[in-house]
Amino acid sequence: MEGPTISDMSITDEHIVVDGKATVSSVAGNLAKSPNDAILIKDKGGVVSGVVTTKDIFGAISEGVNIMKVKFEKIMRTNLLTAPPNLPLTEAIDMIAKQGPDAIIIMDGPQFVGYFSPDDYRDATRRIEAHQTMMSRLSKSKNALDAAASSAPAEDEDETSDLLGVLLGGIEDEEDDGFGEVSL
Repeated sequence: MEGPTISDMSITDEHIVVDGKATVSSVAGNLAKSPNDAILIKDKGGVVSGVVTTKDIFGAISEGVNIMKVKFEKIMRTNLLTAPPNLPLTEAIDMIAKQGPDAIIIMDGPQFVGYFSPDDYRDATRRIEAHQTMMSRLSKSKNALDAAASSAPAEDEDETSDLLGVLLGGIEDEEDDGFGEVSL
């Protein structure tokens, strides 16, 4: 069983995509409603080339920048990591830890499909841990079943298959279920 991938995450939320020439005032209403959203900046070719957060906006204000007129391209950060949606979360987490990007942009070929937010990162680490726990339990169960099957005498094959049926969720042969023929 493969592990979870980026596409298993909620990557279509927590961001706004704007043109680099847009001003902070043009998205102020959106930020008032969702101040934790990232603002992804598209270049002239339509490719996401930068990110701005409310922290960046406050930093610009503290430096004396006229925030109502400044264009996003002037205050954006550009250390972006691009990843495909089918990338396993374990690989994505490793890449993020090594590169320390400002934002993780999810691209399906040339098509922008989402943004991997800090909340997604936290959720991803929990999903990886849950997946590893489940895989460990499945491995232990398989080993126990294999050991039970190999130690059972050949004539007790029916008992072994009954045990396997119980352990695997009550899978039974489709024998007479009582709904076949009806005699009146």
